[in-house]
Amino acid sequence: MIEYEKPPRGFPVWLGILIGLLGLAVVAWGATRLASSFGGEAQTTIVAGQSVIVDIESGSSAEDIGNVLADAGVVDRASEFESYVKANGLGFSLQAGTYDLITGMGSEAAVEILRRGPELKDVYTVKIREGLWVSEILQSLSEQSPHSVDDYANALLGGGVVSPLFPGTPGNLADWEGLLFPANYEFFEDAAPATILQKMATEMQLRVEAAEWNRMEELDVTPYETLIIASIIEAEAKLDPDRPIISSVIYNRLRDGILLQIDAMLVYGRGERGVPTNVDKQSSSPYNSYVREGLPPTPIAAPGLRSLIAAGDPEDTPYYYYVLVDPDGSHGFSETLEEHNEKVAKARAEGVF
Repeated sequence: MIEYEKPPRGFPVWLGILIGLLGLAVVAWGATRLASSFGGEAQTTIVAGQSVIVDIESGSSAEDIGNVLADAGVVDRASEFESYVKANGLGFSLQAGTYDLITGMGSEAAVEILRRGPELKDVYTVKIREGLWVSEILQSLSEQSPHSVDDYANALLGGGVVSPLFPGTPGNLADWEGLLFPANYEFFEDAAPATILQKMATEMQLRVEAAEWNRMEELDVTPYETLIIASIIEAEAKLDPDRPIISSVIYNRLRDGILLQIDAMLVYGRGERGVPTNVDKQSSSPYNSYVREGLPPTPIAAPGLRSLIAAGDPEDTPYYYYVLVDPDGSHGFSETLEEHNEKVAKARAEGVF
């Protein structure tokens, strides 16, 4: 209980009420902050109905398990799970192990599965690195899982995988470019191709939703266009410090109606890795940024988190050009074509490229 001293004579009653309300607001705010610090009550946006693998360690208490499930999005709050377990006297019946659960399934359903114990399935890990094309991702998945490239392609094209990031319904593999987040994932041995791909698509959706893209209106881009820019940054940048500066070059050229002239877009349009040629620069590909203005129709790679951040928050620079200037991957940036050409000549003379 909070007690307040009686205000002195002549003290305005309304001011006393206001002070009291402010005091209660501060206490409520402190209690909320405290609750989020203890017991895993902080909430994050997690899409319901998605498969998620959780590990319950031996000796875990109901509170421990509740925190694991809340972090994974299986239950809304750890405290609700703990209360349900204690109210039904089920604390000693929950079994440790690895489980394939569903986000948003709730405490009762989760407890029922944890009481039965984990199914005897093997779990394997797939590792997808940043910058891959969707065709390369499917190839990598096929090499790390029991499924073929065709299995994955059919899952993407058969409607079993969805992504709200694409403006429309993906009709071909190119439409899925940039929509699968590159990361390490764990799956049960019997996970279907659609389950694996949906996990990656959902992860990209969550990463984009969590990104601080508050400048989109200022930068005059849509969320999908920002994703395209992130993919270009991923394909071009070698070092993290360069990412927001390369981002600024892209935005500066878009703003002023200057052709992007980005080699990574040429390579993607050609469909084969390697150094672009003069023939590529004359092609009719929609990814030929030497003859076509603006952004390409789709992303050109799978962007990682650092490129997503850079795309939404470019540095404020006067630069319109960049070129690789060091074997370590560093880029040099220029405001004028003359400065740029000097850097190009120097890099060539030093054998950088």
